[in-house]
Amino acid sequence: MCSRSDETMPGTRTGEPEHVAESGTVPSWLPSLSDVALLIPILVLFWCTTGVGWLLTDSDTGWHIRTGEWILSNRRVPAADIFSFTKPGSPWFAWEWLSDVVMAAVHHVAGLGGIVLLCIVVLGLTSTCIYRNAVAESGHRLIAILLTALAMAASTIHWLARPHLVTPLLAGVFLGTLIRVQRSGKSRLLMVLPPLTVLWVNLHGGFFVGIVLLITYALGSIVEDFIQEDRFCVRTRAKNYALTAVACLAASLINPYGYRLHIHVAQYLGASFYIRRISEFQSTDFHSFSAAYFETLLTLAIAAAFWHLASGRLIQVMVLLSWTHLALFSVRNIPIFAVVAAPGIASAFREWLEYGRSSSSLKWLWRFSSSVSELESGLRLIASRRKRDRLHCIACLAVLTLGVLLAYPGHFKALHAEFDPNRFPVMAASALSQQAAPNSVRLYASWQWGGYLIYRLWPSLKVFDDGRTDFYGPVFVQDGLDVWDAKSNWSTVLAEYGVNAALLPADSALASVLRERPDWVSVYQDQVAVLFERTKRGKCFTATQGGCYGRDGYERSEPCYFHARRVWFIRACDVGSEAPPAR
Repeated sequence: MCSRSDETMPGTRTGEPEHVAESGTVPSWLPSLSDVALLIPILVLFWCTTGVGWLLTDSDTGWHIRTGEWILSNRRVPAADIFSFTKPGSPWFAWEWLSDVVMAAVHHVAGLGGIVLLCIVVLGLTSTCIYRNAVAESGHRLIAILLTALAMAASTIHWLARPHLVTPLLAGVFLGTLIRVQRSGKSRLLMVLPPLTVLWVNLHGGFFVGIVLLITYALGSIVEDFIQEDRFCVRTRAKNYALTAVACLAASLINPYGYRLHIHVAQYLGASFYIRRISEFQSTDFHSFSAAYFETLLTLAIAAAFWHLASGRLIQVMVLLSWTHLALFSVRNIPIFAVVAAPGIASAFREWLEYGRSSSSLKWLWRFSSSVSELESGLRLIASRRKRDRLHCIACLAVLTLGVLLAYPGHFKALHAEFDPNRFPVMAASALSQQAAPNSVRLYASWQWGGYLIYRLWPSLKVFDDGRTDFYGPVFVQDGLDVWDAKSNWSTVLAEYGVNAALLPADSALASVLRERPDWVSVYQDQVAVLFERTKRGKCFTATQGGCYGRDGYERSEPCYFHARRVWFIRACDVGSEAPPAR
């Protein structure tokens, strides 16, 4: 395969360590910049977010864990829904089944703390991949490590304990392979990508990102080689990239659902409904705290794209501009953009610094560029230590220490790996777990709470819906949102599915409506959630037999709740339940 020489791409290096005579003076325990890159997500997590709980701000983590447990228990991948009472037995694509199994196994051993540590390790590997790719493309370690920190900070907006974290990592591995093939001409390196696609397609549905990168490199190679009138390279480079893309597409069929998964993913991502109604499909909120990091990376990416365009490096231009557009289009694309943009920015940044050193008219720019070059020389000295002499002690010790702190967090809130009780109905779920006949409860709750309720109460209680919006479909999701917004058809939708209870945020619109309805009564409330039960002819839907005690402590055929210093949920007319103390 044809490769690009340093004359074609001025100022770049192969990224291999440059050994110097003083290498023996570097202690073996000193961390390499790859070790630093591995630890950057830990620093970013505690500096830019609220701590490890940030990873558990999405309740989908819950149903992923329970899905993995079901797979391990039944030794097969589910083909139909197992979590809801609204669509029981309907076909379901558990497309992240392998990630679910890993999450379930880790959770079984170490609980939510283990899940958080697993996610941090994945993020650390992603950070290391960004750094190595940036060094391979630019040969400048200082620029690479700074861009790695910026890229990780920009991607925090979608740091959630879900399988999607593997897609930026594997996109980085794909891109790193393509960079090395592009620079060395060793096309045999592409052979690793189809087997990697088999792993990717069973971990997460973002496997098509790797195929898109291959197609981008193929198209960019065609244009570059035509401009340079090198017909031989057109045939070889583009052909190898295109054939690898086809091989990866074929490899992606090795999953429990075959080609049907591809159709399902295409229909899901192509539905305009989700773009309009689901926040992570929409553009980022530039008022958020992490937006400044993303804006900085975005500006650098656009500037680098125009710089590469002037140099005729159209592959870089296509990669940078296409993923810039996708990052602006949807929040969920920002982490992938950060991974694929960093190498192109790094190579352009190095050339900007070299231009600054050669410029005599701007003395401040010359001084700045010279200072950066001196720092880079020091980093090369550290990097010159042979890899086999590296012990990676500090990186391993840091990860181990974090694991211990997650197991024993003490009073440090930032280390508590748990669902935030101020965001999720933690106490209300405990009350529901004491229900005498939870199988009779057909509970409506926001899909944003569905995953948490599955984590806490399934299989005793099944949910109305949850975060599997691709499974429920636009029509059903819209009905659920109509109920959530207390639109005119809310009661019709709940009646259609036989809903007899509702768990809602205490300040939600629907909660305000139900408080005014005589056929709905509040049976539990705390600062986060309120639980309503539907009544019929003055009795609870779940009433069976035995005594039911009212607010005054006397037996009566009224809704099952009472008030004694605060409102508590009482098991629905449980036979043999003790009466509350009289006033």
